[in-house]
Amino acid sequence: MSAEAESKSTETPGALWRRNLWVWAGLMLFLALSTWAAYWPYGRIDTAVAFGIAGVKTALVALVFMRLKHASGLVRVVAACGLFWAAILFTLTLADVLSRMANR
Repeated sequence: MSAEAESKSTETPGALWRRNLWVWAGLMLFLALSTWAAYWPYGRIDTAVAFGIAGVKTALVALVFMRLKHASGLVRVVAACGLFWAAILFTLTLADVLSRMANR
């Protein structure tokens, strides 16, 4: 185990709470933003804005709470595959929504 990994694993509870509190506050901010965006009439870009906000929230959770920044290479590859699969699903969902809007 490297010295950096040991220092992260022996992080004091106060430092852990301070770091996680900022991320939690950011997630709450993006939650409020996505709630506001759900009621704002953007038109055709509405779904893309919602997916963008969801992507930012996903990145925050993955980097901070899942600790992917300090994970091994295999864990990063598996997480990247999961995100790639989620991107495929989001793209297909967005294509379906946009194709239905074109037929209105």
